[in-house]
Amino acid sequence: LTAVQCAVGTALFLLPAAPGLPALARTGATTWAQLLYLALFCGLFAFLAQTWAVQRTSATRAGLLLGTEPVWALLVGAGLGGERLTGLSVLGAALIVTGTYWGQAVERAHRRPAPAAVRDAVRHGAGTGAAQAR
Repeated sequence: LTAVQCAVGTALFLLPAAPGLPALARTGATTWAQLLYLALFCGLFAFLAQTWAVQRTSATRAGLLLGTEPVWALLVGAGLGGERLTGLSVLGAALIVTGTYWGQAVERAHRRPAPAAVRDAVRHGAGTGAAQAR
């Protein structure tokens, strides 16, 4: 999954980045070290850690975490990065959280246990040949 994510990201961003590649080739070792750090730790390691963590939790928790990731990015960007928090960005964050909770509610509704009478009938084989033979 991580390899596919990295390959797709590379394919999607290579063309828009192509005009800046000649200037990038002329940069110094410090810039290349920073790019390597970002690629390995903020890219590859982050994807691997996220995939590892998602496999070890429930689908609902993973959905909540991944579904609200853009909201966390907004909060960190505004809180630590000094980015402006606009009405449109707050609306987007609210829509993301609302959609995530709505999706979880739909999942919970489809995963509700059957009523006790249905469970008992299934457990005891009611309506089947085995139950009728008893």
